[in-house]
This record gives sequence, structure tokens and C-alpha cells, in this order.
Amino acid sequence: MKIKIPNKQEIKNQTQEQKEEIYISEESGVTTNETSKETTKETNKKININTATQEELETLTGIGTSTANKIIQYRKENGNFKTPEDLKNVSGIGEAKYNKIKQNITTK
Repeated sequence: MKIKIPNKQEIKNQTQEQKEEIYISEESGVTTNETSKETTKETNKKININTATQEELETLTGIGTSTANKIIQYRKENGNFKTPEDLKNVSGIGEAKYNKIKQNITTK
């Protein structure tokens, strides 16, 4: 994969359309025409901890495979989380880890 980060001069000389493009090389097997605005919206999308898959949970800061599995197991055994704060009831998720992800999760 190649990532091109333009320097200040290149940015200054770009049109507005060029500034919004995201470049992903074809060699990576992925191409896109999305704008950075659309990508930002997707990045800001909250993860529903009641319905999220393991892969979705792993996109959260500090949540790896083991913790994602613990969240799913907790959900199976105890039902849906009523509030995002209930996530702290999962083994391995303390106040510090919760504070890192609380802006990115929801129960709705």
C-alpha cells in the first residue's frame, strides 16, 4: 500500500476537489472515490455495543480480540447493555479504558 501525504506547497496548489480525494493505490487491492468528509462521518459513527460484531468492537481504542470476546460473552449471559457505562461491568474494562471509548459507543 502506498500513502501519499502532500506537502504544504502541493496542498496549496490543489483544487478543492483534489483536496477532498483520498488516494489508495490499486496495488493495495482497494480503490475509492470517497471524500474526506464522507470518511470523517464514517469514522465518527458510534458503535452499538449491543449489536456490534467482534470486528466492530475491535475498532475501538484499546479493545482487542480478547476484550471484544468478553463483551460479546457478557452480552450473551446478561442481555443487552442498558447504558454505555454498563460496559464497565465487563472484566478488563475499567474506568480508564471506558473513558477512551465512551465517545465512540452507544446502546441505541
